[in-house]
Amino acid sequence: MPGEEPASAVIGGDAAVPAGSVGRDAEGERAPVKERLYGGMTVSERRSARRQRLLDAGLEHIATRGYAGTTIEAICVAAGVTARHFYEEFGSREDLLAGVFDETVAATVAEIDTTLDASSLDPAELEERVHSGLDALLRTFLGDPRRARVVCIESVGVSPAMEARRREVLRGFATILEREAGRLVSEGIARTGDATLTSRALVGGVNELIADWILTAPEHRPSVGQLVDVTTQLFMAVITYRGLPPVRTTPAPQGQPA
Repeated sequence: MPGEEPASAVIGGDAAVPAGSVGRDAEGERAPVKERLYGGMTVSERRSARRQRLLDAGLEHIATRGYAGTTIEAICVAAGVTARHFYEEFGSREDLLAGVFDETVAATVAEIDTTLDASSLDPAELEERVHSGLDALLRTFLGDPRRARVVCIESVGVSPAMEARRREVLRGFATILEREAGRLVSEGIARTGDATLTSRALVGGVNELIADWILTAPEHRPSVGQLVDVTTQLFMAVITYRGLPPVRTTPAPQGQPA
């Protein structure tokens, strides 16, 4: 396709220099040859940009046309690349789906971690911490409904490998909750409890809530803020009732159990 550089060489000067080739320095020692520029970018930069265009095109097509209705040819046209360049980055259409899936999950986990790291562990602010974490999850996920659709709808039932990937991600989110439980215990905010199954149940519930939101007509959807409030109430009910009851911050009245 016009405008695409040869994948195996860097263009510059009078000849193409193979990427990764080496030369000699002033003392005769072997030294890597700096990548030359093609259109103001190195080969690795162009390849990275091309991969991102493919991911962006994959997101748009899979979310709007469905995975079954998405073709590699259409993705290549949208990304402005050839089929050869597609297969340099992804072995198949399913590999592209997995790439979009992984990109969304990574961004969501990073946002949750950043939010929790910045929030207070003060027992009096436990509900605010829970609310902040769920807000980071749901707003990142649903801020671009296309991404939520790819992860929660279009990736379902594609193949055993993709199902294993989905299960791994759900358990990964549950592990974040388990980590938080351990954090609360270590800070003296909560008592020790077995949070593994409870965490998986909560994550499964949130996943279903997201899927239902995606499949509901936009005019009938609750706001993301409403989802955050409802899930916060659910998490707090579980934390304070069965899973990890908060430690009292003041002495119990005389005659009442602590």
